[in-house]
Amino acid sequence: MKPSLNIGQWILIFALAALPFAATFTLYYPDERHYTDGALMMLKYGDWLVPKTDTGKPRFQKPPLAYWSVAASYETFGISAFTSRLPFLLASCGTLWLAYRLALRLTGSVETARLAAIVLLSHPQFFLCSIHSMPDALLVFFITLSAFGFLRLIVFKEFAASAFWMAYGGAAGAAISKGLLGAGIVVFAWMFACWQARDWRAVKKIIHLPSLVSAVALVGVWFVYIFWRQGAVAINVFFNDQVTGNFHGHWWFAIGRVPLFALILIFNFLPWSATAFEWFVRGKPRATGRTPPPARQFILAWTGLLITGFALGANVSLRYLLPATPLLAVLLADWLQSAESTQLFFSLRRFFKIILTVLTLAILVEFFVDSQWPLPVILVILICGWFLLGVATLGLGALWGKSLSVAEALGLALLLGWVIFFTATMPLRMPDSARQIAVTLRQGQIGPRGPVLLVGNVRLASRVRVLLGKNWTVVQADTLNPAVAADYTCVLVSEKEAGEFVNRGWTIQTAAVSFTTPPRGEIWEALKSRQLPELLARYAQKICLATHK
Repeated sequence: MKPSLNIGQWILIFALAALPFAATFTLYYPDERHYTDGALMMLKYGDWLVPKTDTGKPRFQKPPLAYWSVAASYETFGISAFTSRLPFLLASCGTLWLAYRLALRLTGSVETARLAAIVLLSHPQFFLCSIHSMPDALLVFFITLSAFGFLRLIVFKEFAASAFWMAYGGAAGAAISKGLLGAGIVVFAWMFACWQARDWRAVKKIIHLPSLVSAVALVGVWFVYIFWRQGAVAINVFFNDQVTGNFHGHWWFAIGRVPLFALILIFNFLPWSATAFEWFVRGKPRATGRTPPPARQFILAWTGLLITGFALGANVSLRYLLPATPLLAVLLADWLQSAESTQLFFSLRRFFKIILTVLTLAILVEFFVDSQWPLPVILVILICGWFLLGVATLGLGALWGKSLSVAEALGLALLLGWVIFFTATMPLRMPDSARQIAVTLRQGQIGPRGPVLLVGNVRLASRVRVLLGKNWTVVQADTLNPAVAADYTCVLVSEKEAGEFVNRGWTIQTAAVSFTTPPRGEIWEALKSRQLPELLARYAQKICLATHK
């Protein structure tokens, strides 16, 4: 059956599902602080060319586009958790559109194009990069744009200006977002074109001097300026972050890591990858979909190059292969469409039933847990009731009423799972300790006249800076030094450290309360006895505000 939702509606649904996470510091990623702190420093001191840490030290590990995006969002819409993430959520929405358009161009099928978008939006790492203030979402968007342009040039021989500007403009955006992968997609495309034509001169056809020179100039101006001003220090820091710092020193280690990254790829694409994999294993007709063979080879070769490159590195991360994810979503959608008429054990229909069962159990668990908190019972019932209604609607619509395709219903169910997770854990996470601290500082009418010392987690300090805005200065220290603290009028410390300020003329008040994780056995006993709030209260950690005039 034809899909009932168009691409615009899918993008809107994705954005709404991501909104609760993007608008709060839920699932906060540690590296976000680099970009929010850097953006605040740009606004505070007016230096948009050199990204800086919260201490004012230049930071050259990554190019500036992520910093610029956050700073521009702050300048336009104000400083908040949501505006910290807004540019990256918009970039991911743009990537969904590109994946749809690319699938439509490669296969000529609207159904396949929409399925490509559904596969992509249900990818967990893609969802997470959309709600974090990090360059990943920008990198994925620009790599996809560049690959789209090169596929037009190499596969379809569309030597139009728009294809060249997509190819090289996307590569420039990727380079200014996260570094060398922007150049990597260009070199790869040139090599692939030569291999495809079995003639090195084929690269001449996909070189367009106006777009290529413009892309090099766009990226080169900033790099030349930074390297000219900072010299070898900046070069060494950047190259260490991009290349040398990531290698473990033994190239043969990649032999063992390549299968690991391949498994990560399959894991992130579940359940779609299981259906496609079974279809391949069973050898159902050897047709490989509507995607032209050169395009399929381009996508698989690019993925293989990323796997090999990251396998040489010292670290393993579930998000490293994101630059190949939209392209692979297109291939998966094409294969899934081809497998639609095949009887499979790991069918999408069977996975959908499993997901519906899991979501139903999750909603019941949410009701059991959330009802232990001093929340209005009617509110908990309404929330869980709406979720159950949503699950029932998806099941009836796809399995009985046929108003939704199974693939559509599965994509919606996977997005619904994120929303259920958010509401189920809300009593444990709200209010965020950073928000509590910001409210305490503002209500205390302290004002941003002097710096605030926060003794503790650097991530907490960064979140507090965002919630207070650019006019405040929050200085972070790992440990309390009373001699240093004496130079501040406001100091945030743990409850244990607050004793240092008692009887010294300081006023002490609780600024925030957060929970630490109790032992697993105690959690289980508290759940059974419906005393989870009381248990967490015993493991509460207080952050105190010490002030003096």
